Amino acid sequence: MKVRDRVELVLPDGRTIDYAIQISPKSRSLRLKLSARDGMVVVAPPNLDRHKLLSIVAAKADWIGERIASFDAVRHLITTELAARPQAFDLPGLAESWRVEYKLTRSRTVGARIEQPGRIVVAGAVDDVEACHAALRRWLARHAIMALSPWLANLAEPAGLRYSDLAIKNQRTRWGSCSTTGRISLNCKLLFLPRDLVRYVIWHELCHLLEPNHSDRFWMHLRHFEPAADSLHGRMRDAWKAVPSWAQRGVGLLL
Repeated sequence: MKVRDRVELVLPDGRTIDYAIQISPKSRSLRLKLSARDGMVVVAPPNLDRHKLLSIVAAKADWIGERIASFDAVRHLITTELAARPQAFDLPGLAESWRVEYKLTRSRTVGARIEQPGRIVVAGAVDDVEACHAALRRWLARHAIMALSPWLANLAEPAGLRYSDLAIKNQRTRWGSCSTTGRISLNCKLLFLPRDLVRYVIWHELCHLLEPNHSDRFWMHLRHFEPAADSLHGRMRDAWKAVPSWAQRGVGLLL
């Protein structure tokens, strides 16, 4: 893959970033690759006109700005050091506190389960710290679907908003999304945020059922359902700092 050059892009907030253009004979269309560690790389096919390439990238400035803002919030989590096994953690979104106990067994795998209210038992090859982290992330996703599914329904139904499905994910830089088919995705790490921020994210994605973009009409809908939307939106910038490193899938590799 050949690197052509580096280009500057002015973001909607006035900041300027530079990105690399890579020419790939195997690429049939333009692709944007963003990471908190490496910034932005544009991969383009050899026959794509340079002026058209720059225009396509410039048209995505709003989206790029949002992703870069998310990276700024989680950049402090990028590390090559492996975090310790958590002994306890809080889930403010559910007003819950959990203690974690580790039990070494002959199993080659690691699993996490609730043994009693407020206590999680991680059992198996618990000497493998990353395996313990992964088991807790799986537990977090299961716990999130049980908590966020009724939360979403309880907000959507009275408002007359119909979504097709709910998916719980462990996304690196997105708190949620809404597809063109009405499928809403929510990040299981939302449980580490205060309840008002979780509610804000849910309303945000529900309003995309009415407006798929971030136009003025979208914000009008969001402010209708969540009058404090503007202040909550500002608080979301630093929300990633509430997420412990063990819950971050892929920390140290690619965010």
